[in-house]
Amino acid sequence: MAKVIDEQAISNEVTGRQYNVEIHADWMTPSGRPRSAPMYQTTIGNKYLSQIKTIKAKSAEEVEQKARAQITKWVEQEIKGRIADAKDEAKGNAEDATVQASDYIDSLRNILNYTLSVDDRINWDELIDRSELPPFFFIDPPNRLPPVLKQEYPPKPFFLAIMPGALRKWREKCQAIDQQYENVLAAIEDKYAADIKEWEDAKSKAQEEYQARKAEFAKQQSESNQKTIDFRKRFEDGEPEAIIEYVKAVFERSSYPEGIMLDYEVAYEPSSTTVVVDVTLPPQGMIPDVIEYRFVTSSKELKPIKMKKKDHDELYDDVVKQIIIRTIHEVFEAVYTSHVQSVVANGWVTYINKATGLDETSCIISVSSESKQFETFNLARIDTSECIKALKGLTAGPLSNVAPVKPILQLNREDKRFIESREVLADINATTNLAEIPWEDFEHLVRDLFEKMFSNDGAEVRVTQASRDQGVDAIAFDPDPIRGGKFVIQAKRYNNVVGVSAVRDLYGTMINEGAVKGILVTTSHYGSDSRAFAKDKPITLIDGSNLVYLLEQYGHKVRIDIKSKDK
Repeated sequence: MAKVIDEQAISNEVTGRQYNVEIHADWMTPSGRPRSAPMYQTTIGNKYLSQIKTIKAKSAEEVEQKARAQITKWVEQEIKGRIADAKDEAKGNAEDATVQASDYIDSLRNILNYTLSVDDRINWDELIDRSELPPFFFIDPPNRLPPVLKQEYPPKPFFLAIMPGALRKWREKCQAIDQQYENVLAAIEDKYAADIKEWEDAKSKAQEEYQARKAEFAKQQSESNQKTIDFRKRFEDGEPEAIIEYVKAVFERSSYPEGIMLDYEVAYEPSSTTVVVDVTLPPQGMIPDVIEYRFVTSSKELKPIKMKKKDHDELYDDVVKQIIIRTIHEVFEAVYTSHVQSVVANGWVTYINKATGLDETSCIISVSSESKQFETFNLARIDTSECIKALKGLTAGPLSNVAPVKPILQLNREDKRFIESREVLADINATTNLAEIPWEDFEHLVRDLFEKMFSNDGAEVRVTQASRDQGVDAIAFDPDPIRGGKFVIQAKRYNNVVGVSAVRDLYGTMINEGAVKGILVTTSHYGSDSRAFAKDKPITLIDGSNLVYLLEQYGHKVRIDIKSKDK
């Protein structure tokens, strides 16, 4: 960990300052008498130490020398003081960091307890939007222009009596002043009327726009609220998609300690009233293992004190089990209808395989519970490991080992990619060359074959949309709780060697689909690199000769005659 105290940096910062010594000569004694020779003095200080000192001497050189000596002494004291302060601060930081680390680990240990005080049900009333637009507002109307003063009449000439014409001219001037004033008043009124008209037009337009906005707001609000009402009805009626959407909304509102990021995938099986949840768990490396911070005086650094690996493994184990139990609890508490009677929670984690250095994803815990059983539990007092055992949950040793287990029940049985399959096997005979039949027919043929192979075990095989890509061509669902699960099947009507890239793609598809096994079927054959890649992986490679053999086992004579390269 980086040093928290850099003594050299503190020393450089203090010694690197500019320390000015301003000396002046004093020719007066304290009593106010003149001196025959000046007395030199300076005042210096250290803000950090809260020190101020006045130094006097008979020469400026002596004052300078004494002042510099005092400054050097203060610098040494300040450096020691600042280092001591830094140590105290570091110790305080260590204590604060320890409290934070302890509080966070405590929050991890209470992931389950936290949700027990929370009502996980969706509050439908809160989803209804009852907000209103702010009331209409418009600026105040304009004011009239301020009144103007009427121009004063000119004084009457004293000679009006003897000059009648002068009186007439004076009266004309007065009338002109009156008319001018009336014109000004009229202009003011006209301007005010125009301003009022403009304001009223603008207000009317704004009101129209407001009413349009209000109507649109009300429309959208009504549509949104109706969607909520419809959603509630669909959920309470037990519509599968609504139940899935509802459960996802519950998880979106679920609050975990900072740093615990979970992803959920949800499925629902109406026939068994079962919700299946795949939870993407944090890897162990995301769970902090620091329990304390100490300040080491000798190295002047904060040292994290980590818990023992055994304790960290136990913490991770407990966190994962809490998450799974909490997931089941949140579903049962939130779904207040009778349409969900059981929950299966599968915990998946992506980690680095230390042997290969590659990312791998495994299901490391799978737990199923019926609501009647789960409701009898007092979750505030359980031991998570004992609870998982009581629910007959599946784990393969310590969860820190990320040992994979087979999920009790998996997602996506009703994949939207599925299409109605065609009967192809009935149309083939000994003259049929599988290398030449349409690739769509070949995919359906493979589906037919595996449906026959799986039929005795109650499995279901579905064909996906024809895409002629490297995606999923068929999916098998085996309900057997031990050996069963989801199988990804790909059919490659190739006339050349199937390269390792096709096998890699199948493996990637298995991971994306959450499948327990992958099967690749081809009319051709596989190279050594393909078989090497499939070794030690849950992948079965069926080449052309094996495909012919399997078909013969189920009463279908066919041939594969490769004459040309795949188009």
